Amino acid sequence: MRTELNQRRRWPQLLALTLWACAAVCTHAQESALATARPTALLGGTLHLGNGEVIANGSLLFDQGRIVALGARIQLPANAEQIDLVGAHVYPGLILLDSTLGLIEVEAVRATLDNTEFGELNPNVRSADAYNVDSELLPVTRFNGVLSAQIAPTGGLISGRSSVMKLDAWTAEEALLRADDGVWLNWPQRLVTQIDENTLEAALTENPEYARQMGELEDLFAQASTYRRAAPSPRNLKLEALGPLFEGTARLYVRTDYAADFDAAMAFAERHQISAMAWVGAAEAEQLAARLVESNIPVVISAVHRLPIYPDSPFDQAYQLAAHLHQAGVTVALTHSYYMNARNLAFQAGSARTYGVPAEQALAMITSVPAQLLGLADELGTLKVGARATLFVSEGDVLEMRGNRLTRAYIDGMAVNLQGRQQRLYQRYRERYQRGDQVPATD
Repeated sequence: MRTELNQRRRWPQLLALTLWACAAVCTHAQESALATARPTALLGGTLHLGNGEVIANGSLLFDQGRIVALGARIQLPANAEQIDLVGAHVYPGLILLDSTLGLIEVEAVRATLDNTEFGELNPNVRSADAYNVDSELLPVTRFNGVLSAQIAPTGGLISGRSSVMKLDAWTAEEALLRADDGVWLNWPQRLVTQIDENTLEAALTENPEYARQMGELEDLFAQASTYRRAAPSPRNLKLEALGPLFEGTARLYVRTDYAADFDAAMAFAERHQISAMAWVGAAEAEQLAARLVESNIPVVISAVHRLPIYPDSPFDQAYQLAAHLHQAGVTVALTHSYYMNARNLAFQAGSARTYGVPAEQALAMITSVPAQLLGLADELGTLKVGARATLFVSEGDVLEMRGNRLTRAYIDGMAVNLQGRQQRLYQRYRERYQRGDQVPATD
């Protein structure tokens, strides 16, 4: 009995020792992989820099997770791994804005929904805390070249704070590129559509909640401004979370499609001395183009592949919007806010190109422009010396659905596995039918 009792007492110690040993081995293995990785040279491909420039028959060298050389001719170290890419194209990793990747897994399963919180005013919510690095949607999205994303909460008036994440990492902490880059405000609509149940006719009416919602926003931001100057105790996390907006170190992202609503949002930001903001959604942004240029406010078009905003609008309104804004001088980024279709980000830019955006500028709208909005222009979105080696190789044009086929991808210089759930299922059933397996007959 005493021997059995001693063994039971030793179990926690043995378990702790085993876990520590496993962690040490795993950590050592990861550190060794980083330490022993050779410089990698991608040779002979077409380099699309992401800033509008293209280098034909160019080469790129990266080492220790950073780009160290690129151009038509570069000097290679003797120990470099050389990869021939003649005929292929090299791009900076695509950047997805305003996404719930890693926050939503299956919409029908409530336990997998971490994109929204109860209540209307939640600036203290942090998307990075809920981000799931093991989401099955991440490899599906990486498959088409999206390697970084701004993960943003949804719901309420103030949804919370977004963070920028790598789409391949062991932990959320490891995935984090920039924490709390912005606060997300779902601007209340002043006019709402109501449908008469008898005649089925639609009419615009005043939103009965508008005055209350605006009053709550005004009060919250006024309190946050006072709180920032006074720094009282105990801490108020909601008011504290808004502080970076007044300091200009975080951006206010305003979600709305309508020009009248964003006009009110600009006046709101001016009243509260918020200097950095962006318009997300922006279906009617063309109406405010001159003011957007004057105020240096960027626009994030949430979907190119969408129906016109009004029944009598031109059918191609959404397709042409990016081109019209670009021609007017507005800073434009593109995204695909719906998490299930985030993998199609490049093809949104492809459609914008078809409807008038210059080819390399369409690429910039999903690479260098998002990086600038996120404050990561020196790190992501452009192939240049010193930037992170977050890039991919495609056999063809990344903006063309028939041409884009990734053969390699790297995040911080580490090779990324491009096999996701869809590819695994494809291989599984392809092998089955190649073997000639028969499906059992059923009565």
